[in-house]
Amino acid sequence: MLENIDDCREVISSKNFFIQDKDGSSPAFIKYDNGQFEVINTIEDDINFLKIDDCIYTSEDKSRCDCAIFNDKVFCFIELKTLETKKGKTKKERRKTAEKQLKHTIYNFKDESILQNKNKEAYVSFTCNIDGKLTEIPNIGNADKKLEFKDDLDTDLKYSCKKEFN
Repeated sequence: MLENIDDCREVISSKNFFIQDKDGSSPAFIKYDNGQFEVINTIEDDINFLKIDDCIYTSEDKSRCDCAIFNDKVFCFIELKTLETKKGKTKKERRKTAEKQLKHTIYNFKDESILQNKNKEAYVSFTCNIDGKLTEIPNIGNADKKLEFKDDLDTDLKYSCKKEFN
């Protein structure tokens, strides 16, 4: 499945960077200021950024998450959402869609060597644009869904816009 991984992967060792998603047919990308998902790399180790939607998977593929970040210890699947509603969907409906996208992607990656011997995390990340700055929207999350991800996928489900590698 991951034949094109080198075309979809970047290695970043910056102390701090952000991930941003574009609507449409472009994959998520790295920014160095004010993006949708913040990555704090206190040890300035190599962090792999993998574009999943519109790179590993094409638009014809089923539901999938936007991207992943990983090192030799942890693999983090990320689905980026903005607060602005689309097609009349509520935040709750959009959260459920994000959870399904993450679950589907994790299931498709489960036998890949890239996941072996790594802790797995999945992030539902909601942000909004306030005066030109993207801000995290607090999300209580869903305890039952977190348990389901842990039991079914051996993955910790998180509702956050930030990951710290230390």
